[in-house]
Amino acid sequence: MEDTASRGINAFISEVTQRGGKAVRLTHSRRNPVEVKGGDGSTRIVRVRSKLDGDWQARRQDEDIESDDTRSEFWVFVDLAVDPHQFFMLPSVEVADDIRSEVDLWIMDSPGRTRTGHHAIPRGRVVHGHDRWDALGLAAVKDTSIHVEAPVAAKRTATPVVAKKRRASAAVEEIEVIDLRLEVTADCHGYRWVGRFDETTEILEVMRGPMEGRRFPNPTAAANAVTGHISGDIESYDGWAFWTIGNSTLGARRRKSA
Repeated sequence: MEDTASRGINAFISEVTQRGGKAVRLTHSRRNPVEVKGGDGSTRIVRVRSKLDGDWQARRQDEDIESDDTRSEFWVFVDLAVDPHQFFMLPSVEVADDIRSEVDLWIMDSPGRTRTGHHAIPRGRVVHGHDRWDALGLAAVKDTSIHVEAPVAAKRTATPVVAKKRRASAAVEEIEVIDLRLEVTADCHGYRWVGRFDETTEILEVMRGPMEGRRFPNPTAAANAVTGHISGDIESYDGWAFWTIGNSTLGARRRKSA
């Protein structure tokens, strides 16, 4: 099943191609960089953040642009909750400055806090970058007759996604994918996580919430990672009690199945 991050990146790559550019997802960083070549011949590295609801998620550490191993020039925020999807482009320096100012206020409110952990970016802070395709050297109007093949993650030197012309009326066959993993949820530190748990391998994947798209070898590792990401501290939870299915814990489900 395609996670939210990949859905957003693929949607962005499709838009880039239909607006006269080329794009390829890079694999040298976990921060979802995409190399974009504009119609004007310019090349830029962008970071893509995607969401289905709520706010976009970043890190407080993103206040320091020097810590960005992608060396991005822009961030692209993708809103998958609306149809057609919406895209917001902001310079990386502006995003870093904005996060820093928000973290400064957060620290002033409680000086004992640390400048690490999860940082939410609401729509109001990126709305001025809506459809700024010109910032990436791309056309304001897209050619919807261009069909984009499913993007494949590639190394820095990989060939960009290939675009093909097709008739607007051409039928596209869709294959339904059924996820047999258990859907689990958890509420802590004011956040809700939704995950998928494989009862055979005990691997838990975070599907929604901070650290979305990350996979962990067991529920406890997942619980400690997501809570520590928010607090910036080392957390210790029993994952079988932390994750729930409906009104029962994941541990109760395991005992019943034993």
